[in-house]
Amino acid sequence: MIFLLLPINWIFLGFWGALFIITIIIELDTANLTTIWFSLAAIAALVLAALDISYWIQILVFVVLGLLLVFATRPLIRRTADKEIVHTNADKVVGKVGIVTSIILPNSIGEVKVMNELWRAFNKDGLEFSIGEKVSIDGIEGIKLIVSKLDNDKKIEII
Repeated sequence: MIFLLLPINWIFLGFWGALFIITIIIELDTANLTTIWFSLAAIAALVLAALDISYWIQILVFVVLGLLLVFATRPLIRRTADKEIVHTNADKVVGKVGIVTSIILPNSIGEVKVMNELWRAFNKDGLEFSIGEKVSIDGIEGIKLIVSKLDNDKKIEII
């Protein structure tokens, strides 16, 4: 009951909550197991903010806990990362031709259909692609395809 009488700094509660959400979104987008540890550290800082602990301590706990979690799990990640690369079925789309199903704007993610599957896709050169345009699949980054323009002079059959 005493907790309810304490003043709460809503700015830091909002900051840590937003940082938690941002790091979760980044983790889901990249799937590289780095920002997840900072998500956990943001939760700890959020609890400290709710208890109205000094913002310097909140920041210190966030940084120290985040780095500790990253470096504590680094050997585990290294062991799994040093394994031989096993190609998955996703690799089979590299080098294929796809059709844009959702507009790809510069510095934005769109959608491409390749081999009867829909994929999120983007272009590293900042080019724009319209719906129905044929694109070349150059690679995969995370869970998104890297696409580029096709040479219109070539006759291409889409399977």
